[in-house]
Amino acid sequence: MSHSHIQQVFNAIIGQSVKDNTYKFALTKFLLDYAKNKKPEEKYLRVEYKQIAEKFLEYYWFQECKYKFKQDFKIKRMPVIIRIIREYCGEDYISESYEKYFEKKSDLKNTMIKEIENRCLQDVIPRLQPKEDYTLYRHYHILNDSGRKYRLPPLKKRYIDMNEEAFIYLREHHYELTKILIYEWAKFLERTNFTPRLIAKLESLGVHKRKSLKKFRDILLSQMDAKCFYCDESVDSDNLHIDHFIPWSYIYEDDIWNLVISCNKCNLKKSDSLAPLSCVRKIEQRNQQLQFKQLGREVREYYDNCKKAGFLVLDDISCA
Repeated sequence: MSHSHIQQVFNAIIGQSVKDNTYKFALTKFLLDYAKNKKPEEKYLRVEYKQIAEKFLEYYWFQECKYKFKQDFKIKRMPVIIRIIREYCGEDYISESYEKYFEKKSDLKNTMIKEIENRCLQDVIPRLQPKEDYTLYRHYHILNDSGRKYRLPPLKKRYIDMNEEAFIYLREHHYELTKILIYEWAKFLERTNFTPRLIAKLESLGVHKRKSLKKFRDILLSQMDAKCFYCDESVDSDNLHIDHFIPWSYIYEDDIWNLVISCNKCNLKKSDSLAPLSCVRKIEQRNQQLQFKQLGREVREYYDNCKKAGFLVLDDISCA
């Protein structure tokens, strides 16, 4: 099998095939990351469905619980995996990391993984590749009597056998193939989302790292008194936090115009929610006074789009 044929199959999957949801993107990301993370001497070409389902949970948990991506405007057309996550985890933003959230919920996690295996992998695994083509892997699904839908294989056959040449190709070309994948995935989600930095968020699915805000803390304290933006109480150094006015999980960047001094109490209460609308005018006035300017949208537009994305708006946080 030539590398050019593998590339043609990859391009057909990502750029040309009809996509009603993002399962194909998620499965392709799994295959790319699986190949990348294996050492050259390791040849684990048999992949259990449980492994795939667990990564699907991670990918979509971040999209739903952290970034509040809209997969579709119509609730009834939501991918099954989103319905599963909402059923077991609720619809509100979750402030904990993925690892922390499931740390003491292993039974819940295992239940969700089983649900995803049984309800989400039925069609995507056999349909990822061109019909009757096993370029990337061999599967063991069979068509039902109508010849239109696949049935899950029996439990003992719920695995894929990756093609070794394809496995090596995905590992060696992981960087460029992932860039193509993320670009097409972002194009698909742009139809239904108002979120900024969509590509950056997709690139970091499963990684939720925050940078130090110390330099911004120093700038803010050099320009104003150490008072909480929300309750206006004085804050000592041990109780002082720097808060993203528009939640970081939505805006996904650290800019001085969006950062405020907060006391511990208000910071914990607000978490990654939106402050009351009355606070928008207050931060606009502060930014104008200190000449903190943002590029692109105004604060109010970010606020409105963040609200449309599904982030919770607090009724009160003592902001005058």
